[in-house]
Amino acid sequence: MQKNFSIPVNNLSVNGVLENSGGKKIVILVHGFTGDLHGPDNIFEKLSDKLQQSDYAVIRFSFRGTPPSEGDYIDMTVEEQVVDLSKVVEYARSLGYTDRALLGESMGGAIVAKAYDSQVKAVIFWYPAFDFADCSFKDFLTTESQQTLAEKGYLLSDGFKIGKQFVDEIPKVDLYSKVGEIKCPILFLHGGADTDVPNRQSERAFQIAHDPKEFHIIEGADHCFKGEQVEVIDLTAKFIEKFF
Repeated sequence: MQKNFSIPVNNLSVNGVLENSGGKKIVILVHGFTGDLHGPDNIFEKLSDKLQQSDYAVIRFSFRGTPPSEGDYIDMTVEEQVVDLSKVVEYARSLGYTDRALLGESMGGAIVAKAYDSQVKAVIFWYPAFDFADCSFKDFLTTESQQTLAEKGYLLSDGFKIGKQFVDEIPKVDLYSKVGEIKCPILFLHGGADTDVPNRQSERAFQIAHDPKEFHIIEGADHCFKGEQVEVIDLTAKFIEKFF
């Protein structure tokens, strides 16, 4: 069973879906840069189907600036996305779900790391971006990109306007220390052929993370796990069922 929800945030709405309302525990799926509630190639929908079979409730949502949520992507920043996730967590609490598991993919991993608190009982990172200057975001920092940004006031990425506020954040985002603050089980999954976020970011974070923890390189998989979704969904579901 699927229920649409809308949460007011700063005069805009964060929209998403709650699936299997009444499930024993809740898992919140957090998408990455320019993504949405479906996940890359609908992987969030497929993972949700798998988790619902084990009686988990699942929340999928889009950050402001990405449909079906309201707002303009040019206004997106890391801190604004942290606010969005905090509002989604409040919504989950209002349903009676105090404890939760969080899954963040790519930039969503950074948001999850910043949003962690003691009521998070399991964390899953898919190809997480902890150091923004050490991933494809560095292309926004080139001389050419900076000139375009100065002239137009934004950069284009996959049809989305990227604002100066976010570009200015890139050199400052280094969240490895946040990983060390997480006190619940952590799963890292990263593609062996990922050229957008190098898997050394997961490797470094894994060394910092507390036990219990798991780290799997998905051989041959690129960013977003294209073509390798079955293995990723299976590993993720088994981890959640084991620790949450």
